[in-house]
This record gives sequence, C-alpha cells and structure tokens, in this order.
Amino acid sequence: MKWPLYFAPNLTLGNPASGLAICLLWTPQERVLPALDATGYALVGNLYSRDGVSFLVRNLLAQPQITDLLLCGKDLTGSGAALVALLHDGVDATGCIQGEGTRLHPEISLEALALLRRSVRLHDYRGIARGADLAALVANHGCAARPWARAPLIFPYHEPTVATLPSATMGMLLRAPTIREAYLRLLWHVLHYGQRGSTQQSSDQREVLDVLTVVSDEPADVAHCSYAAWMPFSRESLGERQADGRYSGYLGQLLHAEGSAGLSYTYGSRLRAFGGELDQIAVMAKDLTAAHTSRRAVAVLWSPEEDGTSSNPPCLNLIQARIRDERLHLTAYFRSHDIYRAWATNAYGLRALQSELAGMVNSVPGELAMLSHSAHIYAHDWAAAEELVAQQFGAADLRLQRDARGSFVIVIEPPEIVVRHYSPAGEHLQSQRGRSARELGRALAPYVGDSGHALYLGQELQKAEFALRQGRAEAYRQDEPLDIG
Repeated sequence: MKWPLYFAPNLTLGNPASGLAICLLWTPQERVLPALDATGYALVGNLYSRDGVSFLVRNLLAQPQITDLLLCGKDLTGSGAALVALLHDGVDATGCIQGEGTRLHPEISLEALALLRRSVRLHDYRGIARGADLAALVANHGCAARPWARAPLIFPYHEPTVATLPSATMGMLLRAPTIREAYLRLLWHVLHYGQRGSTQQSSDQREVLDVLTVVSDEPADVAHCSYAAWMPFSRESLGERQADGRYSGYLGQLLHAEGSAGLSYTYGSRLRAFGGELDQIAVMAKDLTAAHTSRRAVAVLWSPEEDGTSSNPPCLNLIQARIRDERLHLTAYFRSHDIYRAWATNAYGLRALQSELAGMVNSVPGELAMLSHSAHIYAHDWAAAEELVAQQFGAADLRLQRDARGSFVIVIEPPEIVVRHYSPAGEHLQSQRGRSARELGRALAPYVGDSGHALYLGQELQKAEFALRQGRAEAYRQDEPLDIG
C-alpha cells in the first residue's frame, strides 16, 4: 500500500520511523519546512476545510503508527477547531462532530474513530506559524513510531451525491437567445439548486427565489416561435394567430379580454379589462407613444380587493415596458411560477403580447425578462423534468454564450500580454496589459458578465502566459491549441 492514501502530492513526507505528524492548517508549507529537521516528523500537511478532517482521519487510520499530531498555523476556516473537537469530544450517533457539527465520511466506522482518539495525542498550538517556533515544537514533541493497530484501517470512499447544490438565498440570472433554450436552462437550475420545501399548495417542491430569466432573440412572430414537440404542452393548446388577427389557445387567454369557460379570470381579462373596463395595454401604448422614454408603462394584474383572500390569485402580477434604442423591452413579475408546466407557455404568451405592444407604438420587440419570485418544480414533475433535461439539455447547450459586456482579444506583445476589450458591436473600449494570467484575470474580472466567458478567458490567459514564459510568443493564437513543440 502506498501511503498517504489521499492528497499525497500535497503532503511532505519525512522520516518513516517518526511517530509525529504536523498539520499546518492554512500556513504554507514552503514557509516553514526549511526550518524543520526532516528526521523529526513523518508527515507535514495542511487542512483547509472542515471536509478535509475526514481525509486527515483516513490517512492516520491507514498508517496506525503515528501517535502524535502537532496542530499549528493559521486557522482561517475553522478546520482546526473541527479537528480539535473531534479528537476531544468524538462524534454523535449521526457521525457529526460533537458540538461542532461537521459530518465525517459515513464509511469510517465509529470503532475506528474511537481507537484513533485513544491512540493519537493532539498538541494544539494553533496560531504559531514561524519556522523557528515550529522547529522547537518538533524537537520537543518528536517521538518514534509505535503501532497502535494490527494493520492499516482502510475504508472505502464513495463520491457524495446530494439532492440540492448550494446557491445564494435570493437572486439568480439566466440568459438565453430563445425561450426554448431558456426553458431548459431554467429547468436544469431549479432541479440542481432548488431548495426542497412545502407550500400552501404542495407538500414538496424544489424552489429558487427570484430567478431573472432574460430571452434576447426569440422570433417576434409566434408562427416562427422556438416551440419544440418535447415540451409538456401541445402546439395547439399554445395557440396561434388566426386570420382575423385574434389568437387561439393559451395565447388568446393572455392577449384578449374575454374570459374562458370555467375560469374566474384570465391574464387577458386583467390586462385588457381590469375591473371590468380598463384596457391597461392600451394605456401603456398611449403612454409610450407620448414619450418613448417613459417609465410609467406598467400594468398590474393583482387586485387587492379580490386577490388578498382568493384561493386562486394570479401568479403573474405586473408587466412593464421600456423603449431603449428603438426596441421595446418587456419585464414581467410572477409571484409564483410553476417552471415545468407553466413557464414556457407564459413566456410565449408574453412574447406575443410584447410584439403586439411594439407594433402599437411603432417599435420592434426587444428582450423579454421574466422575474420569478418563487421558481419551483413540484415533486410530481421531478422525474419528467429530469428526463426532459437529460434528453434535451446536452453539452451543446453549455456552449459559450454571448456576453453582453463584450468580448476580448488576447495577443502577446513581449514582454507583455495585451487584452483588448470590445463592445458587442465591435467598438474597441479599452486595453489591459500584464505579464501573468493572475494579474490580467484580476483586472478583467469586473468587465466579464458570464461565468462561462470568465472560464474561457482564464484558459486563454494561462496559455498566453505559458507561451510568454517559454519565449515562444509567436506560438500563441487565441482559440487555437498551443503548440510549443
């Protein structure tokens, strides 16, 4: 067996006959190793996170002849405190460190942990990080290896599987050119980042709060919309523009004032005949015609008198239109949004409404933004949503998206790397110069608006830095493999 089992490239081996291991927490090893006598320790390593405690324990159990653990260095994340709590107090019945809460890997047996705690002495010198001071501690606590188990104690390791990934409590921005692509991205994000919980209407759901989805290039004509047959509704139920200019299906419910059989109201009745008579879309058009710069083109669908106590209040509460650069942009706010079953139909309906409103004010449709306060998928739709995403949301959908903040051209002009920033229209905005990917990455970070774009730039800058350091500036070409030979 080759030891250490975990993170071996990041650990420094010393004397195999020593029984002392040194944990430096966040203090860089290179700062203190020159001051230490390598015959005085078996191993030196760091502990950056609480999750790392489990791997430290695994390495100690796999080499059951280390009897002393010297804990020192800077504890920036509480990993040292977690280790101290483990060795002093142990774990509870669920495998969490007593009084601290970090969960150890479930494969590690409680019996092995108890043996480790009895056999390994902890010397807590957190905060001490100078090489000379640590050398004195090593000299004082150095000891010979002494087996405390008959054989290495090795436990299997399984990659974790989690139902929900961490994200900000509120606020998520998604962008896509079409409603179809936005729908898939939204499904993927709610399935992966949605917090499980219950509501007044459902015992279980996955929910993300305040998701803003922006669609930039959906066709204005519903006849050419991005609808796909795999969506959980039919093209017929969505509707279409008829010969008389009116819409059928769901589109008609959103664009026309007339109610629908079996419904107490429709979005169209609230927009076109609020309170029975107010056509809010006509009011918005009149306002924007009078002043293209207006910020008053707002329509509300929530009726305080009716909806505060209603068992079925509208999910769509507000829309606002703005004209910028001769394009009419539309924003919609949903208090509650069933992403799997309703989001796409809502989006196509709003796009049709946006196109109609743009025509009323002699403009053209711009971008569509939909803010979903409660973006959720109900439990009974999880399997169908996951299958849809698995089949339709492939690697091609994760390709680099157009960054609204612009693009960057990278060239090498020895002794520097030059990055030129261009607007989406191709206008040269600024240039940044530097000699390393780290330096330029920090300078460019505020000007990048897409995480995929940022990752791409990091890769290109690293290639450019490598070519520059090798004295082969001519070998670097952006977007091409680096061939140093």
